[in-house]
Amino acid sequence: MQIPAVILGANFYTPLGAIRTLGRHGVPVYALDYHFPSAYGIYSRYVTKRLRCPNINEDEAALVRYLVELGESFKEKPVLMPSADNYALMISRHASTLADYYIFPEMPEGLLENIVDKKGLSILADELGLHGPLTFIADAEADLEHIADSIPYPCIVKPALSHKFVKIFRQKCLHAHDSDELLIALNRARAENLEVMVQEIIPGFDDHMYVFDAYIDSSGEITHTFCGQKLRQFPINFGSSTLTRQMYDPELERRGIEYFQKLGYRGYGEIEFKKDPRTGEYCLIEINARLSSLNALFDKCGVEFTYIMYMDLIGQPLQPYFLREEKGWVFWHLYEDLLSTKAYLATGQLTPGEIIKPWLAHRKAHAIWAADDIKPLFAFSRVILGKAFSKLGRMVRKKGDQG
Repeated sequence: MQIPAVILGANFYTPLGAIRTLGRHGVPVYALDYHFPSAYGIYSRYVTKRLRCPNINEDEAALVRYLVELGESFKEKPVLMPSADNYALMISRHASTLADYYIFPEMPEGLLENIVDKKGLSILADELGLHGPLTFIADAEADLEHIADSIPYPCIVKPALSHKFVKIFRQKCLHAHDSDELLIALNRARAENLEVMVQEIIPGFDDHMYVFDAYIDSSGEITHTFCGQKLRQFPINFGSSTLTRQMYDPELERRGIEYFQKLGYRGYGEIEFKKDPRTGEYCLIEINARLSSLNALFDKCGVEFTYIMYMDLIGQPLQPYFLREEKGWVFWHLYEDLLSTKAYLATGQLTPGEIIKPWLAHRKAHAIWAADDIKPLFAFSRVILGKAFSKLGRMVRKKGDQG
C-alpha cells in the first residue's frame, strides 16, 4: 500500500483537484475539513477517508493536536498538504511538532510567513530585488497622508493576510481613484485592525496576468515548470482564475526560476505576475505557497505538481520536465466564469465575441466536473443552491421588515 496523503481543507476546487490527481495514481487520500456541508471535495470517489477536524479559524492549536493524534495512527508518515494559506501558515508555525508525524517540504525559517503575508513579501521583494509594483506599507505608524500624496491613481488597498481581509470585506482588495477614496479605505482597514498595503495598479486587462509554477526539490533544484496566462478572473480584474491557458514564454520562465532561487524556496510554488504593457516587464504580484487552483490544467498538460511533490517527498522523485510547448488546454470554472463574463459585459471590458473566442480555441480542463468523479459536482451544486436560497430568504425578510 502506498504512503497516504493528508489534505487540509476540502471546500474548494483547489483541494478537489489535488485529491483527484493523487487518487488516480492510487494514493490513499485523507481529506480533512471542519464544515462538511460546504466541503464538496470530500465526496470525491478518490477520497479514502473523510475526517472532520477542528476549525483552524477558531482554534489552530486544537487542529495541531488533532493532527498529532491522527499522525500517530499511521504506520508510516503521510504527506501533509495545505489547500489554503491559513493551513500553510499553520504547518510552518508548528513544523517542529508536525515533522515527527508528517512529511512536507522543509522551508527556510520564516520564508513561508513572509511569502503569505503580503507585507512580508513586499519587504522581501525589495531586499532581493524582485521587480514589482510601487507599494507602501500602511501600518499603524505609517503617514497615511504621505502615502495618499505619493501613490499614482487609481490604486488598490490590499491586505497583508488575505483570508482575514476577505472575511471582513468580502473582496480581495479595495479600490481608490483619488486621495479621498484612499484615505477612507485605509481608515476602514485600520478600524478593523488589519495590516494593509497601498499598491499601484499595473495597467492592462486581466489577460496581462501570468503564472509561473515550479517544483523545487530539497536540494534547491527546480525539476518541473509550467507557464500560464490568465484570460478571465472572478471577481473581475483582481480575482481568481476562471479561464487560464497553458502557454510558454522563455522570459516568464527565466524570471520565475530566478525569483524562486533568490527566495530559497522549496516544494511546489506559484508566482503570479502582471506584464506591464508600458515596459513589457513581468511584475511580481504574489506567491502562492499551497496547492494550486489550476490542478486540473496541470494534469491535462502532463505536469502533475501534486503528484510530483508527493513522489519527491516519499523519496521517489519523477524525471524532471520543463513544459516548453503549448498543449492547447485551458482551465475553466464554468460557474464563476459565467459570473465574470456577466461583469465584463456590464462594464464594457469585453464583447460577446471576445468572450467566446478563447473559450472555443482550447480544450477544457474543468475545475469541478470530471467524468470519472461526478459526485463533487452535485455537492457543489447543493452548496450554490443553498447560498441562493439563503440570499433569497434574507431579501424576503428585509422586504418584510421594510413593509
